[in-house]
Amino acid sequence: MKVIGLFSVLLVAVACKTAVRPAMRPQNPSPMVEYTRAHGRVPLDSIPLAGVMTDLSPGIQGRFYVPEKWKSAKNVDLVIHFHGDARVAQYAVDRQESPWVLFHCQWGSGSSAYSRPVQAIGAGAFLDSVQAAIRKAAPDTRINRIYLSGWSAGYGAIRSLISDEKAADRVNGILLLDGLHCSYVPEGKPMAEGGVMDSTQMQPFLNWAERAVSGKRSFLFTHSAVFPGTFASTTETADYLLQALGIKRQPQLAEGPVGMQQTSVATRGKFTILSFAGNSAPDHVDHYHGMSVLLKKLE
Repeated sequence: MKVIGLFSVLLVAVACKTAVRPAMRPQNPSPMVEYTRAHGRVPLDSIPLAGVMTDLSPGIQGRFYVPEKWKSAKNVDLVIHFHGDARVAQYAVDRQESPWVLFHCQWGSGSSAYSRPVQAIGAGAFLDSVQAAIRKAAPDTRINRIYLSGWSAGYGAIRSLISDEKAADRVNGILLLDGLHCSYVPEGKPMAEGGVMDSTQMQPFLNWAERAVSGKRSFLFTHSAVFPGTFASTTETADYLLQALGIKRQPQLAEGPVGMQQTSVATRGKFTILSFAGNSAPDHVDHYHGMSVLLKKLE
């Protein structure tokens, strides 16, 4: 009887452990592909990779790029971009009508590949390292304003940076290109099945959105309709911010950059969310290739 009792206890313990730590489900991208929109792309084959590679800390690098037409400019705005082919971001700053320079960071896949290096260096020290690299490469250039830009997983670095209040005070604006996710609670359980969003991961962006609503900073967030399945989509994180701020979306059908189809806009102060149609991989990539247009809207 004692053996049977012990066996029953073990069964209960295993069951409880399984209930608390569910197996992670695979990502669930939409199998649908459409061929209606153009999905225009930056002509990468005609753009040489340019800029000065700089070591920010052991194993962490960034690329500083100055467009040819702004090499003699004394006062410029800086965009620090995270994730994606550097040539797309080069193309974006090349096409601005006022002086911009770029510091591009490509550190890998997944948001942790971007959040952890900033946390290891320290948010303030990271910004110091970037500005030191710029002073070394272009000693006569003065940075007027600092903007952070992230596509896809790049939001991880931005979250780490603006989680530090002193570092956040040094930033003037944020551009998120279909890139703001957070975990579900319990992990892997979508909202349709009773899960909720991890508010602690969203808090730094909500704080920043409140600054933008007040007009003290700027925040432009674009999103597609891609549904990852195991973590919150950009549509869900956008809805979270809008609900917390009491802002409603307004339907707005319009053509966006590179053939994108805009479906709504929500704005207050210097905070804007633009939604775009599409739930496939090309729709997600569109947001990065549309950076040249979207960067102008942020400014």
